[in-house]
Amino acid sequence: MNCTSVYNEANNLLELFLNKKINNYSKLRNYDYGKDDPNKVVSGLSRYISHGIIKEKDILVAIKKNRHKSDKFKQEILWRTYWKGWLEHHRDLWEKYKKTLKQEKIEISKSKKNEIYLKAISGDTFLKPFNYWTEQLINTGYLHNHARMWYASIWIHYFSLPWVLGANFFYENLLDSDSASNTLSWRWVAGLHSKGKKYIAFKENIKKYTFDRFKNFKLPDLNNVILNENEICKNETNFKKASVFENKKKICLFVFENNLNLNFLLENNNFISEIILLKFNNTEIKQSIRVSNFKNKCCEDFYQLVKNKNIKINKFIIQDEISYLIKHLKTNKISEICYEFIPTGYEKDSFSLVKRKLVKENILLKETLDLFYFNAWKYCSRGYFNFKKNFIEFSD
Repeated sequence: MNCTSVYNEANNLLELFLNKKINNYSKLRNYDYGKDDPNKVVSGLSRYISHGIIKEKDILVAIKKNRHKSDKFKQEILWRTYWKGWLEHHRDLWEKYKKTLKQEKIEISKSKKNEIYLKAISGDTFLKPFNYWTEQLINTGYLHNHARMWYASIWIHYFSLPWVLGANFFYENLLDSDSASNTLSWRWVAGLHSKGKKYIAFKENIKKYTFDRFKNFKLPDLNNVILNENEICKNETNFKKASVFENKKKICLFVFENNLNLNFLLENNNFISEIILLKFNNTEIKQSIRVSNFKNKCCEDFYQLVKNKNIKINKFIIQDEISYLIKHLKTNKISEICYEFIPTGYEKDSFSLVKRKLVKENILLKETLDLFYFNAWKYCSRGYFNFKKNFIEFSD
């Protein structure tokens, strides 16, 4: 693995955080040091977690072994686990989100709000902090978590723009884009996740936690935006933790660009005949060049690392190469494939189309879920407090 590998980057960031930053994390985590030093007090690991380069459980293990601890950092890491689990218990919300987004994209172009919307996504509003964050988001693919909250609050409660358009803007530009975390965080700010509890950004709070970096700015009038939606019903879940390697027969493994973690591969290498890396050409979203480049680098680093270990690997872009994928499977007499569970989101949507075509070709697909998520997600159907009080069941 070369020295610029995303795997080395993630491990180095984690080591730096555990050795130098973790002691002050709880005290300083809400301060945004801006685009010149975005990771001064935070880990900077989110983009690597989102792509499976490093997993939440890996970080928890490293924290446990480290002589310095931080319950607050542990809690922040597990928010991502919670959001994913919550969406698995409320999958209809994802379909509703996509439908609403499609409608809002059409309606905003005909609305009198279109002017402020276009100014917002280009960083050309009258509000200096907001423009700064827009520029940072577009140019770096990152925003501090506190800045994301301020941004979403201003978008929804001050500019009165549809929250789904803001969530989509984040998803298309953030290097750590994650369907569950991104969508549900915006819903939380909007006041939809916890009924009646919306997040309002205030000038003094922004000034304090940005070290008064933005002089003489004035927030617009606060609009009493009250968003309502029909109750989101829980769906049945059927998470399976059984191993797909029970019969010890070698099997082909599908790997996806949002789950490039090597642990599953290395733990089960003796049972894997070939790895097929699948990338999806999703036309529903228009992720930035910066995001696309990062995803490509993650995939390329994974591909090269696997090749260097003399493990057979091929890669296909879906849907462009679905016929080539099927031909490859048929030619190599691959009739059984396993893959790690794909959480609800764009990647799962794309793979669902592939699954139907593979099933028609009489190819057996086996899905497995990491024990960590199996144990954690059963506590995610309700609020975060219920999830948090059960941390010890899956995080130690």
